[in-house]
Amino acid sequence: MINDMLVVDAVVHPYNLSPENLMPGGQELSDLIYRSHLKYSGDYTDYALKPEEFFVEFDVRALDAAIFRESPADMAIIHTLPNLGFQRGPMTSPETSAELRALRPDRYLVYAAIDTLDPDEAVRQLERQVAELGVVGLKLYPTYLYDGASRAWRLGDDFSRTLFEAARALGIRNVAIHKGAASFPPSAPHEPFTLADVHEGPARFPDMTFQIVHAGTAFLEETRTLLEQHPNLYATIETTTSFVMTDERAFAEGLGILLQAGAEDRILFASGVNLIHPLPPMELFSTFEMPADLVEAGYPRITDEIRRKVFGENALRLHGLDPADVRARLAGLGDDVEAERTDGLAPPWSHLRERSVA
Repeated sequence: MINDMLVVDAVVHPYNLSPENLMPGGQELSDLIYRSHLKYSGDYTDYALKPEEFFVEFDVRALDAAIFRESPADMAIIHTLPNLGFQRGPMTSPETSAELRALRPDRYLVYAAIDTLDPDEAVRQLERQVAELGVVGLKLYPTYLYDGASRAWRLGDDFSRTLFEAARALGIRNVAIHKGAASFPPSAPHEPFTLADVHEGPARFPDMTFQIVHAGTAFLEETRTLLEQHPNLYATIETTTSFVMTDERAFAEGLGILLQAGAEDRILFASGVNLIHPLPPMELFSTFEMPADLVEAGYPRITDEIRRKVFGENALRLHGLDPADVRARLAGLGDDVEAERTDGLAPPWSHLRERSVA
């Protein structure tokens, strides 16, 4: 918790960027992700991973330590990630998600991923993850890369309708889509990463919820319009949270536009660890104030009520969890999280670096 506010990190994912998982020629795209890690970490150099720490199959215990020993998170949502085309296997496999969740089953939720545009196979992949992982949501990318060629899908096309109907039948109501941020690999087409098709999801499936992952980084006016039009559309601010470390003005404008849309109940805090370490954005957001000139221009002030919602209550309610019940349940867990924080948070990437010294 921060200032007695529950903290739910709405996107965490241990990457597998090991050399063994890269296809020939994949290092360039892997390097691009590492440069993003350094850029988003900004001046917080102690929180930046060295290349030999980043280009690995990331240790789930090191990620768990970053979330629960080195930051004040109370719960986290694991996003399983597909093979994005420059790898031999998934970026974050269902098996890796299961291994991470098993460390603290009371503190993690899991989203599924699919890595095919064959609708029948996509449904089979989702069915397996529902059965084996008990997933509560679905994470999607708008393009996948096969044999050097990018293939895209759109919300509202036959593929997405088939997949969403199957998800709904399986009890999955939450769909998170990587949108509104720079794509990787850079060879992928730009258009699928825009918000042009986003309205099709919440409009066609009003009993489901959709998340723009990376909301607030780009396409701000389009994001505001979509949030105003669709009460079942959420803004997950992975990457945007890094701006509070590197560009406070951009963070203020990105968050402010979401709040202007009346979405304070639909904004989800997310670090995207291990893309960045979760602690700096959590600490900085806990005291962040909207600049006076933006308040004068009509952006809302950042109140404690807004912080409480964004930090965790919105994510809990989205997944059918009552914050008061969660608070009581976590207090009664008796796990090691609060005990290990008694003398303060551990240094960044402590588990990873303690092992390397040993």
